[in-house]
Formats: sequence, structure tokens, C-alpha cells
Amino acid sequence: MSAFLVGNTTINKILTEVKKSARHSPFFKTKMEEEFLIDFSNPEWQTQLGQKMLDLNQEALGYRYGDPKQNLTYTFQSVYSTKIEAIKALQCWLYQGAEGDIPETAELYKFFDSYVIARWTMDVVRQPRSMKKRNGGNPE
Repeated sequence: MSAFLVGNTTINKILTEVKKSARHSPFFKTKMEEEFLIDFSNPEWQTQLGQKMLDLNQEALGYRYGDPKQNLTYTFQSVYSTKIEAIKALQCWLYQGAEGDIPETAELYKFFDSYVIARWTMDVVRQPRSMKKRNGGNPE
């Protein structure tokens, strides 16, 4: 397995979808607030969470290749993506972070891996057939 630093667009897709999920689901929003002390009223919450995601990805590269942590700064930019594209971006970020003991010890990784990916996948499965057609999905 090789590992790499995911691009900002990957994290942007994930965090754009997190914002949508928090807006549409009070339960999801509360879970994010409790798990990561996110203040959704703070306009910088996505940049702050994205920085943690980037740092965790760098930590994985340290495990894999011994790369020293770089002083990289993440700044969130909203991007359009479908929920499926956000799921694929999240799968990519998770895969790139699955080094060392990160999957077992990093709360951020565990939360996205055990809760968010399952939640979003169920949202897609439960999506009405007419929405799947509009979003380019195969209705069959």
C-alpha cells in the first residue's frame, strides 16, 4: 500500500457534505458538536476541522515513510459535489490515514470511519428514486 497527502479538494468535498448533513440532521449536528466540540456558528469551523484532517493525513505519512510533519496550512473552500463524490473523497482520506495506530487511536479517524461513512451511505441508499435520477444515479 502506498500513502499520499490528499488534496485540499478532497477535504473540501468532505467538509462541504458535513455542513449539508449538519444542516439537514439535528442528530448529525449534535453528534459532531459533542465528538469534536465544533461550534457551527463559528465561520472557521470547517477550516479548523480540515486542518485536523490534514494533520492526521501527515501523521499517517510519518508512520508509512518516516516523513517529518510539514507546516502545511489548510483553508476551507466550499466545492460542489454529490453525496457519492463526498463518500468517495472520505474513503480516500480514510485509506490514506490507515497507517500505524491511527485507525485504532485517532478519534477523528474512528468517527469518520465508523459513523459518518455509514450515515452517508444510508442516506444514498434511502434517497428517493426520483432524486437518484436527477443526481445522475441509475434508478434501476
